[in-house]
Amino acid sequence: MADECQQNLQEDLEERQRKNQGKNQEENQEENQQENQQENLNEHDSQPDAVKGDKVFLGHMLFLIKISEIILAVLVIGLIADPLISFQRIMTRTHLKLNDAAMIYITVAGYLIINTLFFICQLLGDEIPKRTLLVFSSVGAQMHLVAGGIIVYNWKRIYGRFGNNNEAYPSKQYMDMFISGAVFTFVNGIVLFLEVCVIIHLSKIAAARK
Repeated sequence: MADECQQNLQEDLEERQRKNQGKNQEENQEENQQENQQENLNEHDSQPDAVKGDKVFLGHMLFLIKISEIILAVLVIGLIADPLISFQRIMTRTHLKLNDAAMIYITVAGYLIINTLFFICQLLGDEIPKRTLLVFSSVGAQMHLVAGGIIVYNWKRIYGRFGNNNEAYPSKQYMDMFISGAVFTFVNGIVLFLEVCVIIHLSKIAAARK
């Protein structure tokens, strides 16, 4: 009987030791998992300092780009409005097609309205989807390059024929304003292309954080 009791006690002790070992192993595994998670969090938190800085900088840059686009559009409209009206009034035979004038006004005035709305939305704190901004900016860049090309083409056509007769045909001042409008239109197209690059970079940063 005594031997059986000792055996039972030994078996109980062995079972308890096994259970304790199992618990210790589970606790060690949990501790290791927590340490790994903490290390991952520390690594993830160490990156955002630089990433957040880039994101904030690019966000401010995007804000300034929108302001620049609005200012440039206002300048273009102010420069080309009087020359276009003068061309239609003075010429007995119109050499500036209405289709060309419509393309110029639709591009510049249309994107003035669009960019103003986007700017107001940003001021109010609304986040505009990146894809929407990307589509509008990429299409706008192409349209501004086309509109600038149309202005240059018509300027060359009008100035080549009637540049020496400022009494009956467009004056040099109007012609200079017209070509200046083309320059600012090209600049606005470049700014829109720069906005596309900034939006793509912001999208990459957002994807990297995920």
